[in-house]
Amino acid sequence: MKLPALQFYPGDWHKDQGVQALSLEERGAWFELLLMMHDSDERGVLLVNGKPMPEAVIARRLGLVNQTANQILTTLLEFGVVSKRDADGALFCRRMVKDEKLRQIRTEAGRKGGNPNLVNQNPKQKPTTRVKQNSTPSSSTSTSVIRERGAASAAAPSPSSDKSASTKKPAGDGKKGAAAARPTLADIQAHAAAEHPGPEAQAEAAAFFDHFESNGWRVGGKTPMVSWPAAFRNWLRRRPQFAPAATAGRAGAGQPTPTRARTSPKPHDPTRYS
Repeated sequence: MKLPALQFYPGDWHKDQGVQALSLEERGAWFELLLMMHDSDERGVLLVNGKPMPEAVIARRLGLVNQTANQILTTLLEFGVVSKRDADGALFCRRMVKDEKLRQIRTEAGRKGGNPNLVNQNPKQKPTTRVKQNSTPSSSTSTSVIRERGAASAAAPSPSSDKSASTKKPAGDGKKGAAAARPTLADIQAHAAAEHPGPEAQAEAAAFFDHFESNGWRVGGKTPMVSWPAAFRNWLRRRPQFAPAATAGRAGAGQPTPTRARTSPKPHDPTRYS
């Protein structure tokens, strides 16, 4: 099969000391020889009809006289640019022969189905032939030692859990800069019984809970409550301000607050406003 292109690497051409030692005419002749080797029946080897190409034919293909062509071929062999096969004396390019052999190996592998490790892979999966292996303990570590270490690590408390347990604070601790956790009615009643004994504190605890539970535990309707114990003390402190004046006066004089008497509806009198 004739390949349509030649695999040529300019970097390798410029880095090859033998090629760079050639004259411009010799380098041009070497490149023409590479093209002829690429089209040869055995890619990389200079053949004609399956036999080594004679020097006279090479000279005619290069458009040179025999003497000039022979001098160029001698220089190419001396500088190691071209090689001569020991079996039949045919000239060949080492790099082209190596690439052709690799191409044939890959072609044959493709006919057989390719690498089975790369078949039916996910398109997004990175192609690889490596097999992931699980690490195994060293031979010096016995099974009993591994079990003892595992039991010790399971029984030992985690440093992070100890830290979280020691730094955890009860709800409503009153820390500035953060909203306090919402208390329950039982929390407020227990706090009122401990700090403000008396039936009035218990009644105000229920009123305090209902008021702030309804507005999302916000002070002034906007600011989240930081410390509900402090808010409850302020609630008790400001309670007399919301009592009616007459009720406050009677309460201060020790008189009971009278209840409003119910009155019967007045009879309708059409002449009342005449």
